[in-house]
Amino acid sequence: MNWFRKRWNTMEKGDRRYVLIILFLALVLRFAYALSVDIIPTDITGIDMDAVEYDHLGWNIARGIGVIDAYGHPASSRFPAYLYFLGIIYFIFGHSHFTVIMIQAFLGSLTPLIVYFTARQIFKERVSKIAGILAAVYPVFIWYVGWLMTENLFLLLLNLLIYFTVSLARDAGWKRLAAIGVLVGLLGLTRGVGLPFLGIIPFYVFLRLRGDIKIKFGRAALVLAAAIVVMIPWTVRNYNTYGKIMLPSCEGGAVLWMAFNTMSVDEWYDPEPAFEYIERVGRENATSEEYYHLLAQTNLFGLEGLRALIKDRYPYAPVPNSDLEGCNFLGDIAMGMLFENPVSWVVKSVIQVFRFWHVLDERGRFVNGYAFIMPFFLAGFWMSRKRIRDLMPLYIFPLELYAISIVFFADARFRMPFESIFLIVGAFAMERFIRIFKQPVYAYGIIAAFFLLTGYMRLYSVEIRAALRAVLGAIGVPLGEMT
Repeated sequence: MNWFRKRWNTMEKGDRRYVLIILFLALVLRFAYALSVDIIPTDITGIDMDAVEYDHLGWNIARGIGVIDAYGHPASSRFPAYLYFLGIIYFIFGHSHFTVIMIQAFLGSLTPLIVYFTARQIFKERVSKIAGILAAVYPVFIWYVGWLMTENLFLLLLNLLIYFTVSLARDAGWKRLAAIGVLVGLLGLTRGVGLPFLGIIPFYVFLRLRGDIKIKFGRAALVLAAAIVVMIPWTVRNYNTYGKIMLPSCEGGAVLWMAFNTMSVDEWYDPEPAFEYIERVGRENATSEEYYHLLAQTNLFGLEGLRALIKDRYPYAPVPNSDLEGCNFLGDIAMGMLFENPVSWVVKSVIQVFRFWHVLDERGRFVNGYAFIMPFFLAGFWMSRKRIRDLMPLYIFPLELYAISIVFFADARFRMPFESIFLIVGAFAMERFIRIFKQPVYAYGIIAAFFLLTGYMRLYSVEIRAALRAVLGAIGVPLGEMT
């Protein structure tokens, strides 16, 4: 609060008014969505089993059972931060998805403010205003609110880390460095793509800040030490549970295996009991809490899911005694496949880079905004290329997140909330674009039209792609299956 009060007192009256506008717009859009969203899917394609497992484990934490799956096994395939986020909410308010979504809506409304203040440290005030408004209306940021997924927590933590990292040029005191370390630790406990920050951020601090070697090492060590302190409790838990020091989650091996292998939802999950519940009580009387509970009880998660998978795909293999053993086994299989055919892995990874826009990509439903902001981001990146050193704190985040996803998935993962970087740099290009016009209203109209066009293309991506394929097929272009 002291930080916000100091920032607020140094701002001019017009800037204060704009901050309030950004906050009001963000709050209205997110709470309106939170009040309208129905997290009970209408069919199997709308089920996200990750959310079901997060909900189950969070409720177990609230009841004092701990991170134990539906079959009574200790679970380590999920990163713990979001589980405890849910657990604390459930402990205080009871098992209420509505409460979680409303809290996520409030936390989500803080992100545009952080984006605004981050941009203000790098670009002109007008650029920061555009970035703040973009973050307030950005579709994906709003969409995250309605899901019981890690993105809601990761998004806030990541943007706070970006803000503090950018502000190091202005303030490199020990409190700020310690805060950066705490955020790095929390990100490492939230998602796997946050773990590399344990090395990247201290290294950046070492290179960026001035001083002799001892001072530079001391600052980097402070960041790393604060991060490690945050992660120690969960490390101790895992050691007590599995008898070894390990990463916060054991999912890495299974994730790598999934980059080489596919599984259809139909063969892995059985949603019928949950849908029968809807039919029995009526959709208007059904609760998402009971719906998720039924999905958790009638589907395979954690150790039992790994056992079933390994038995089906590798019947010769021994039955794993823990989810750690199961994930490690799948990881060994995946590494063998990687070394057998590394060329195909590289080719597949490179291809994914060109899918990044996702505007006509069916799987791009998770990143509805990329297509809108990417051209502006690329333009802004080029126009600010002479300031690459000043902007490097921004670029290390998407580069790291995207590279990790390519390496581990050979796939462009879609729910990686680093879009605020695109918004900030894209806002710089937008500001330049608006200045071209004597009457800015025309520039705003063009930007809005482009936004709506890409949104339309995303909503009707299947139909548009089918039409394009029909034309290409008619002129004799060979086509593969549509993915």
